[in-house]
Amino acid sequence: MAVILIACDADVEIDQTVAEIKAEQPTITGFSPGTAAVNSLVDIDGTFLNFSTEAYIGEVEATITSRITGQRLQIQVPNNAVSGVIKVVTEQGKEAVSQQSLTVTYPIPTVTTALPATADVNSIINIIGTDLVGVTGVNFGGTAGTIEFQEEQALVVRVPNNVGFVDVVLTYLTASGEASIVAATNFEVILPQPTIGGFPAVLTRDNEVIVTGQDMNLITDGDVDGTPITINSQSPTEIRFDVPSSVVTGYVDVNLNFQGGGTITESGLPYINGQFEQLYEFDSDPSSVFVVDFSKDPNAVASINGNVAPPPFPGNDYYALEMNTSTSSTVARAKVHQTSTSPTVANILDSGNYGDNPVLHFWMNTENTDMAFKIYIGGTSSSNRRSLQGSNANTGGNWKLHAVRLNGFIPGQTNINNVLELRITPGSSSATVPAYFNFDWFIVTDRVLTEFGAVDVTDDFNPAG
Repeated sequence: MAVILIACDADVEIDQTVAEIKAEQPTITGFSPGTAAVNSLVDIDGTFLNFSTEAYIGEVEATITSRITGQRLQIQVPNNAVSGVIKVVTEQGKEAVSQQSLTVTYPIPTVTTALPATADVNSIINIIGTDLVGVTGVNFGGTAGTIEFQEEQALVVRVPNNVGFVDVVLTYLTASGEASIVAATNFEVILPQPTIGGFPAVLTRDNEVIVTGQDMNLITDGDVDGTPITINSQSPTEIRFDVPSSVVTGYVDVNLNFQGGGTITESGLPYINGQFEQLYEFDSDPSSVFVVDFSKDPNAVASINGNVAPPPFPGNDYYALEMNTSTSSTVARAKVHQTSTSPTVANILDSGNYGDNPVLHFWMNTENTDMAFKIYIGGTSSSNRRSLQGSNANTGGNWKLHAVRLNGFIPGQTNINNVLELRITPGSSSATVPAYFNFDWFIVTDRVLTEFGAVDVTDDFNPAG
């Protein structure tokens, strides 16, 4: 199949297949600059360069840093390069060689501005000087720092964990091998204390714990309720670990020990040692997952957060609905099977899933009003519905963590069948209004979470039909 490629000046058409273009012989017509230091960039000009997969200076392979166009390629001069011709090789094995040789230089870097006297581990320092592009390493008392940015006149370096007074040494290459210069003497590397940015709101068995903060790579070990953790990975900004399998469901304390002798403790974190899936949580989900029918209640008010403080966990935000029209019609509905970000909503009732005991949980606060909360599973007919209403739905003025056992909840329903829906209504045409529905943390687990005060309200729902 032929393809027509339009050139940049739009008047020229090239009738070639992709395979034919790839098979074209590349050429090198020139390069710049003609003299380049190690680690610096060189632009190569020519034709059909965009399919080049390898580049060489003499016999030393160079990294192709950019395929700018078919007529221009950019390479980086490798640390071990010597002066020589430039060669490129295409994926079809076609080679092009420059007529002139590139002169490779090994400039000696200099530091022109004094370094600070001190810096914390993990902090950033700037090194100002000349010919710094040839620097291959920055060592603090023999421990390598991380070069975050490098150009001719500046280095940005992250200070490593080597506490004390050290010499800062720059290493660079010469034609005869590696050399070094001292950038600073008696530079003090200071050990900071890690600071925590945030723990997960809820810890769960099958999800890695990610704790964010600063200087997190200084944490050496830790425990959950006294059971040691294994650190999976860590960086200056986070640490990752799994909760040990022996830790039981409940509120737990996490202790993280850090270098220098100290401990950071986070107490009372909820932990679930079992299968867990979050369907809604309104610190991340919008209020729009519930669609309000203003034709049924023109004065309904839906928002994130309302008249009451949030539930004890997991976050600071919840869904709030105020209903101001007495009606038995649905005022707000959430099609969980469509709006939840969970990828496994459709599998909740699958055989063997959740140990054949899937249990819905949700926080609810009705501000001491009666209303009706309906759950539809597998369809939207009356046979697929159960309703918690009236005084059974009234939570008083408090948040209550409700649990609903789904196995047999809708008689004969053994799968979600692409329908899991919530509907909210005041309950009847004579219902007292305003009626309030505050809601958060709609989850599925494999048992009732009594450790967090969850109450099994399965039998308080009116039967289907």
